[in-house]
Amino acid sequence: MKLHLQAATLLLMTCTLASARTSSDRQEYLELAQAAFQRGLETVPAQVEEWCRDYQPSEVWGYGPPGGPVWLARLGGTLYELTGEEEYAREAARLLADQHRFKQYLPEEFRQARPEYDEGLPTVPDFFVLPFYCQAWLFIQESEEVTPEQRERIRESIAESANFVLHFPEWGPMNRAMLRAEGLELAAQGVPDHPNAATWRRLSRALAADSWNRWEEEDAQVYHPVWVSSLIRYSDAIGDDSLFEGPVFRYYFDYFLQLLSPAGMVPEFGDARWNSNWAGFVACLERGAARYGRGDLKWGARRIAEAMLEVYVDGVGIRAGQQLADACRWADDSIAAEAPPARSREVLEDLVGKKIVFRDGWDPEATYLMLNYRDEGDFARVPRDFLRHTIPVEEEKMHHGHSDENAICLLMDGGSVLLGEAGYRDAIPSGEYGRFRADYFHNRLVWRKNKRGRVQPLFEFLRNTGAYRPVRSEKIDFFATEDVDWSRTRVTDESGGLATDRIVVYLKRDGLFIVVDVVKFLETDYYTLATLWHATDVLEQGPRHFVTAVDSIRSYEPPRNRALLIDFLQGGMRQVGSFPIVRQHQDEVAVYQTLASHHLAGEVETFVTVLVPHDRGQEVQPILSSIRLLEVDQPRRGVAIAVGEGERQHTVCIKTDLDSDLLAENARPRYTWESGRVGYGPFQTDASFLFARRSADRLAWVATGMVRVDYRDRTLFSALPYTFSLQPDDLSTAPGLPKWRYWEDEAEIE
Repeated sequence: MKLHLQAATLLLMTCTLASARTSSDRQEYLELAQAAFQRGLETVPAQVEEWCRDYQPSEVWGYGPPGGPVWLARLGGTLYELTGEEEYAREAARLLADQHRFKQYLPEEFRQARPEYDEGLPTVPDFFVLPFYCQAWLFIQESEEVTPEQRERIRESIAESANFVLHFPEWGPMNRAMLRAEGLELAAQGVPDHPNAATWRRLSRALAADSWNRWEEEDAQVYHPVWVSSLIRYSDAIGDDSLFEGPVFRYYFDYFLQLLSPAGMVPEFGDARWNSNWAGFVACLERGAARYGRGDLKWGARRIAEAMLEVYVDGVGIRAGQQLADACRWADDSIAAEAPPARSREVLEDLVGKKIVFRDGWDPEATYLMLNYRDEGDFARVPRDFLRHTIPVEEEKMHHGHSDENAICLLMDGGSVLLGEAGYRDAIPSGEYGRFRADYFHNRLVWRKNKRGRVQPLFEFLRNTGAYRPVRSEKIDFFATEDVDWSRTRVTDESGGLATDRIVVYLKRDGLFIVVDVVKFLETDYYTLATLWHATDVLEQGPRHFVTAVDSIRSYEPPRNRALLIDFLQGGMRQVGSFPIVRQHQDEVAVYQTLASHHLAGEVETFVTVLVPHDRGQEVQPILSSIRLLEVDQPRRGVAIAVGEGERQHTVCIKTDLDSDLLAENARPRYTWESGRVGYGPFQTDASFLFARRSADRLAWVATGMVRVDYRDRTLFSALPYTFSLQPDDLSTAPGLPKWRYWEDEAEIE
């Protein structure tokens, strides 16, 4: 075997998955991992030299030796396990045995100041690194290339590092606890005759219990595959395959798959970085595909690999290389890849995932929008409280989550990114003003009690330390039809004195999104409200609109063929504007519509925003002219938007206050057609949502939660009467009309 590969060969390997498929997935993963190992042999020594020259201990993290040698050793150990080539074992043993030498660079006074170092410095103090150090050893321990001196040194390093975990055995259903559990189990296997091996294993079981067939408490793109892959490796280490049999763990493979964006990756949400940990997602999906015999999971792994290797054409790093080596170990090439249906859907439900994806396809040019309405959740209460009282997490929702409830985390169209996320924090616990976790760093409605002055800068008024304010979120409705998909999700902020609904409507034929934010005030007070939308550039601005673009996401430059028209349809006391903001560690701009006023408890306020992807440079005035608000006879109870002109027009009618049709008398049904009716231009209905598509002589419509639908002087639908004999408070039996959940129909019109 030759460890030295030519640059041309390396480039050919990284492009293999994206070109004609001439070999198996496993072989391609192996070749990419081998190329990454070769790159590591060339780059890690320089990284180590720089570390030795510049190292200063961190008050936050303490002793932190360079991790590159361990990552490279683990990659080498995996390649030895896959190929049997002794050169890999020899390099891995050298790296593992030499890792202890970095202790000499820690000043003695720093070591003495920390009680966790009283028994000496551990070779591997980082729980992120420990399982990979131990796994590398387990892969190579039978190799004849390992000298007796190296064997003794590596075993000592494992023992002292496993003992160090006892000083802070952080627990909970999250990646950091699971990595500790995995590391301790592998340490016990690597040094089984150590007096503390049984203690390591017992603690490992205790730490893993919170994650084993339990929901993960984290809501962060970057950490999901860390937790899932660690659980997979732990399951393999203890020889217990039952992890895959329960419904909880199986869930996460579908979760990853259904989130995939046209960029070929799981989008950013929570603590995240663009394209971060892509190879980890590949490995997880390959294992899921193999375990469950799922062609769609196989397709998902391949889709990510193909997309990311088009981005990283110069090759993959050693950490991605070791994840691809795991993908090689776990993949089953007998499974045929098969794309899942491309449709808008919940991902995956309204209790744990709390995300909704709107899409019209899987290809790189497809339209895609992801809404995240995940709150902290009602599960893992004890672990969440442990975090709250152990480390400073006031600026996040447990754990690694952002204040992104009801935020649009990603909008893509035609390959361009039109709305994106804020990125990972730039300081601990977060950077200035809570960046990038605070609510005003996200594409969402934000609110504050107190009234902003009309000349006071909005950002100055909104920003604070960024401390997370607990809220509750829930799905109100979701439907997907041939012409239109829509969702309604609610966030209730009891301390903030309001509840907000975000209604997202995807008009497929028009290729645009209508976003209606409804605010219902729970307390009488002064409030300032603002809808925020972020981009890197404002290309055009008018009295009620902006044209924006996202031209960079840190070092990544997305295609620049499309732009986003942000059209604020309402006027009145609302103000439109923009302000500079730092997101993704780069200069960006936030555009907004805001309203500051005094509101009474029970009042309802709305914001109507239309998002229109279009070709960059296209004249937007015709688009603006084609979108308008319709007259509503009870403006506090509903909004209506018309798209198009003349005989070809799409109309969306939304009831803003879903409780507005409830009668004072406690009878059943507690609503009537008369109590719920709202007039929206030519329509009258009590529906919570109505969409209509008018052509020359036909009207196609769909509605939810209604007794009746009228168009002009004609009734299109009416529920049938029924005697409601089950009445509260000893009321007598009464007739009434029940609401229908959903109905779709067409009618001829003049």
